[in-house]
Amino acid sequence: MTAAPERYLAELAAAWRAERAASVAQFAAERAGKSLAQRAAAGRALASLTIADERGASRGRARVLVEAPPAVDLDELRLGPGDPVVLWDGAAGGQRLRGVIERREGQGLWLVLEDFPDPQARDRRWALDAEAPEITFERGDRALARLAGATATSDLGRLRAVLLLAQPPARRPQPTWHPLDARLDERQLAAVALALSTLDVALIHGPPGTGKTRTLLEIVRQRVARGEKLLCTAPSNAAVDHLGALLAELGGLRVVRLGHPARISPALTELSLDAQVEADGATALARQWRDRARALRKNAHGKAGREAFAEARQLDRDAAAELANVERAITERADVVLATCTGADHPVLGDRVFDAVILDEATQAPDPIALVAACRGKQLILAGDPRQLGPVVIHAGPSERRLLGSTLFERLAASYGSVAPDATGATGATGAATVMLEQQHRMHAAIMEFASRTMYGGKLRAAPAVAAHTLEELGALPDDARPGPFVLIDSAGKDWTERRGSGGQADGESAEHDDADPSTYNPGHAERVAAEARRLLSRGLAPQDVAVIAAYDAQVRRLRQLLAAERASGLMVGTVDGFQGQEREAILVDLVRSNERGELGFLSDLRRSNVALTRARRFLLVMADSATLGDHPYYGELVRYVEALGGHVSAWADDAEPLR
Repeated sequence: MTAAPERYLAELAAAWRAERAASVAQFAAERAGKSLAQRAAAGRALASLTIADERGASRGRARVLVEAPPAVDLDELRLGPGDPVVLWDGAAGGQRLRGVIERREGQGLWLVLEDFPDPQARDRRWALDAEAPEITFERGDRALARLAGATATSDLGRLRAVLLLAQPPARRPQPTWHPLDARLDERQLAAVALALSTLDVALIHGPPGTGKTRTLLEIVRQRVARGEKLLCTAPSNAAVDHLGALLAELGGLRVVRLGHPARISPALTELSLDAQVEADGATALARQWRDRARALRKNAHGKAGREAFAEARQLDRDAAAELANVERAITERADVVLATCTGADHPVLGDRVFDAVILDEATQAPDPIALVAACRGKQLILAGDPRQLGPVVIHAGPSERRLLGSTLFERLAASYGSVAPDATGATGATGAATVMLEQQHRMHAAIMEFASRTMYGGKLRAAPAVAAHTLEELGALPDDARPGPFVLIDSAGKDWTERRGSGGQADGESAEHDDADPSTYNPGHAERVAAEARRLLSRGLAPQDVAVIAAYDAQVRRLRQLLAAERASGLMVGTVDGFQGQEREAILVDLVRSNERGELGFLSDLRRSNVALTRARRFLLVMADSATLGDHPYYGELVRYVEALGGHVSAWADDAEPLR
């Protein structure tokens, strides 16, 4: 960063405002430019909904079940749990209720709304639309203002100086500590040592399969043992819940998960603040008030019903105020508070500052989001991998994209350098801020090696337990025509040309362009990948050990149709974005692109392909057109690498028939 810290923060705030304005404008333009029927056809809205149930929720909110007509296929809805929505009745001056989707139930959706529908709500038809994520932008704005306004001598002011490269990181003398996890390797021990000795910032670079999360768990346990209170965050709910589940397995820690109930994994329900509040004996009176409010709403009719509805609303508000005291007590006694980065701005935390903030998947968080969490800590521990998916910046122009697409982790790592461990796992190199984990515990060495060469400077090494593991060790039949562990099915010359559209058309139906969904799909690739998946399963693998990853949403939808039966048995089909952080014994990757122009689209972002190619443990099959991809240095090297392994298979060789 060449700009002075003050100028950089001003430019970043302006970029964030521009992204927010563009996001809001896009949602508004979608509603203004398309009818409700068109938005519904695109999976961005629902019409003709009825309200089937209403219940009280935490903090005075409402849980409402809306049901769609039988003819509506909710599988086509491109909104899911946690997505912000607005429920509206279409009447002039009618209600507009904002909230989020909680979950699907049959032909209905449970919504958590900021307020209750009026007493006559069940007599009307409602519509549901996607909503801009305003709260995310508001919290980013507040974090930027808070950082800019911090005094130089405050904890946040000192942290700001390091984050904005005005002064190097500092460390205290190495504290005495003993590993609680005896399986940590040398680099993991070095990362823990750095995180325990830092006075401001520590970075852990965790390439795929290198045990980044295990390292973070050790840091949490060591710091809690010193009497510290920690905030553990990540940009996504999935990453927060993954860390929370592992902390729960360890036991011995008081953990509370903040966040909207609709966005928390069911497996983490017991850790959620809402669940812990409900289980607290001090909430009996508040529960009585909520039960009374529910009964009043259920029997509300006519004028008396309006009065009962008003009384019910007041009872819900009184209950929420009573519960707020319990919420504060629970979070204050917790050793570890879990939240997404934006969730770190939860009202229950007030102005609280933690001893340290741990931010996982930090390379996916644009600065304003990362700073929401960072402002909560005296010290900041960032973990991530800049060679995997970065921040999602959708609406910004080139200058804003440059600012929002860069992350704290990348700039700090580039500016302050790496720590080299000595034989005891201690750290040296004063001012250095990063430890890179190098031994991976996921991939067969042949799968790992391509990523190591192209993305990690040849530094990765496979742990002995995984270096040569195979599908046959799981009882799978051998397949001499697919000589694993790394296979590339080459569609060059097959004329399986990509198309644009939703990917859901029937065979023979044209979809060269579809305004509702301009994603890319490839029918020929999809048919072949589905056949390859069935062939793989015919070797005796369990469906839950296999996943199919495609580079485009439209191709994912087509593959899900083709593999519907296999998905019902546990096989996963998903996008690259949805699969980061996961793994399977066998992975099939469809790169989709096949055109005469050699156009790659966002395959040019090699981080996406790096994620896809590092999810497999024992077997990786890639579907690609070498004629389209081969001139690109990375993809050309991919083809040559697999050829050298003996895993290059022409799509002309066979039709991927099942082995049995």
